[in-house]
Amino acid sequence: MIVKSRLFVISLLLLITSILTLGYFWLPSPKDSSSKSFSAIRVSEDIRVISREPHSVDNAEARERVRLYLSERLKDIGFHTEVEYYDTIGNVYATLPPISSHQGDTSSYVLLMAHLDSRFANMVNERLHYSLGAADDGYGLGVILELARNSIEYRERWSQGVKILFTDSEEKNLEGMRMALKYRSDFLSDVGLIINLEARGVKGPALLFETSPGNSRIMELYRDASIPAGYSLSSFVYGILPNYTDFSLIKNEFAGINFAVIDNLDYYHTELDNFENISLSSIQHYGEQLAPIVKSYLTEKRYSDLNYMKAGEDLVFFTIPFIGLVSFTSNGYLFLNIIIMLSFILNVIYLIKNKRVSLRKCLISSIIIFSITLILAIIGFLVSQFLALINNADYKFIALAHLKYDNILSILVFVISFIIIYLAYKRLISSAISSKIDFQVASEFLLFIISLVSFIFIRENFFILIPLIYSLLSRSSYNFKQGWVLILLLSILLLLITVPFVHTIYLALYTGAISIPLTIMVLVFFVLIPSIHRVSTKLAKSD
Repeated sequence: MIVKSRLFVISLLLLITSILTLGYFWLPSPKDSSSKSFSAIRVSEDIRVISREPHSVDNAEARERVRLYLSERLKDIGFHTEVEYYDTIGNVYATLPPISSHQGDTSSYVLLMAHLDSRFANMVNERLHYSLGAADDGYGLGVILELARNSIEYRERWSQGVKILFTDSEEKNLEGMRMALKYRSDFLSDVGLIINLEARGVKGPALLFETSPGNSRIMELYRDASIPAGYSLSSFVYGILPNYTDFSLIKNEFAGINFAVIDNLDYYHTELDNFENISLSSIQHYGEQLAPIVKSYLTEKRYSDLNYMKAGEDLVFFTIPFIGLVSFTSNGYLFLNIIIMLSFILNVIYLIKNKRVSLRKCLISSIIIFSITLILAIIGFLVSQFLALINNADYKFIALAHLKYDNILSILVFVISFIIIYLAYKRLISSAISSKIDFQVASEFLLFIISLVSFIFIRENFFILIPLIYSLLSRSSYNFKQGWVLILLLSILLLLITVPFVHTIYLALYTGAISIPLTIMVLVFFVLIPSIHRVSTKLAKSD
């Protein structure tokens, strides 16, 4: 009874950790219009105007009103602004050099970029929708206006300048960006860094979801961001999504970063993308990250070299809510993988040699764990199919959205998977088919294999490697007097890393691909459950 009570308390604590993470409690509170720093309230005032009416390629007059509003706002802030038309397309270009620059001087610029058009007519669930573009791309437009206003306050310290490009017809084959590349290459010729702002939802963190190749110096600059959020793996995931941004056309020629919120695909490109549904915390999060980055780029002389941001290697990075950014060089990450995998192999050899684990029981447990993982992945896939069926929708693996009951069923699938794994673990232990340590080592073996395969094929495996590290550390800490404290802290850290990542993968791929985030979380459950059970047992015995 005492063990069950301890298990409940610890599980509750870990559940609260997950809820705090998924509930975005780590996002910043919006600052009001009296703030001297970045203010989401001021941004919302611009979004209110921008999103009054649909302003897509189907709404020429409304789009022109948005275009002229943006142009006038930039002029009022102090930028040299022009609107250039290409038949029915019109881009807004704005420039402001450092005060100290003279005509003919060479200087690099940071280019802030967003698109001014909303989504054209979109058929969803047999209804025609016109997005009001409050998030897509009102967030980008409003945030850039606020960043421009803020940057003027320290213009006397600029060593570099600011350029702004609001492209037209991004939603229609990126036409505005194509025209800019074709007719205004001069505008881009002295740009050393591009920051593109997008939205694929209406809420959640403003994710750094894509960087240009060779991102080490970009990530060096990104360390100045407050409350960073992003994953290097997201560039790979984004590559398989049916979405493109203006940055897609130039990411191989220019150093740059791409930001977007991605929570609630059901609102994306529909009439629900309106002012009433904007998230002030998300808008503030754009600013908290970007304002320090822009300031550093403008005021540090090393960025005057146009090629400075291009020189570098690709880093593996991820962020942890409440903690910050973690990054590795490619060699450093390779070394970490070698150390962890060798540690696992040597540890297993030691355990078998000293008869701490049974090789036979480990193999049986591994087969059972793999089978459960496969079955749960199949269940996840069938749930996706079922959701499409009951909603009378065609199943698609990526971006299966606008369905009834999808969130409820998705949560149920994860909860049921946890229960199934716990019951399987309990059954194996009670029937002596496996011991606690045999089960944990068997779980680690599966993590080891998947981690190795992931690293070989995509050079990214932190979402598997971290649970493996957790399990190795928790096993080694168990026999220490206060080891349970470390294990509990490690468990919290494990959830802080994996839960938001799994949630991000789910939001990016959505319901049709629920089997992918579900499989990752199942692997986490397999190492988490025996650890918290062993801690609960030890605490009960110490009473």
